[in-house]
Amino acid sequence: MSGDQHGGGRWSGPADVLTHGQLLRMGDQASAALLSHGVRAQDPVAVQLPMCLESVVITLACLKIGAQRITLPIGNNRDVVRDRLNTSGARVVICADACEADGRVHNVKANMDRTLAGCPKVEKVLVVRQLARPVPWEPGRDRWWHEDLTPRTLPPRPYPGHMSADIPPTGGTPGTEELVFDDPLSSRSPDDSDHGWGEDPTQEASEGNLLRLINERPPHHL
Repeated sequence: MSGDQHGGGRWSGPADVLTHGQLLRMGDQASAALLSHGVRAQDPVAVQLPMCLESVVITLACLKIGAQRITLPIGNNRDVVRDRLNTSGARVVICADACEADGRVHNVKANMDRTLAGCPKVEKVLVVRQLARPVPWEPGRDRWWHEDLTPRTLPPRPYPGHMSADIPPTGGTPGTEELVFDDPLSSRSPDDSDHGWGEDPTQEASEGNLLRLINERPPHHL
């Protein structure tokens, strides 16, 4: 997985290479952060970010919660963004501080603040640092995305298989059951009709199936 994590605001080759487990862990942290702001299943989460690692992580977080990601265009599209925010009813917005696109710098957070003047439902703005530029700030509403992630501690993610207990024969000592973790990749899933990654375009996967696929199989195509 590559993304801009050096504050350049542009993609110029691999900047971050993550393992599958690291990506899932970041998705867990992001979902915990969104949950702390009251995001629940079916809730819209508005996202205005360039192509970057955080955008992928936020998508994973929305899938884990069951929230709906609402993608907002970057640029001088305040009317479009305002309409999309008001129509969706999003209470949480995630945006960049600023970013470079189309050969110029876009002051994303400053433009978002002007847009939010007509969006009374928005309660929280989470800002992703991309160009590390000064931005307007509203205390109580605005928070840095990386600060929301830093303090979160999560329990170890269980191995993404099926945990079962081998119960000893009758008369065995209670509490001595052996836990066995089955490798989900060692055998074909009963509903795995496409033999792999999306080889059957006629069947559209649900969000639940997509999340299961990401959890059980390393996302080579991300």
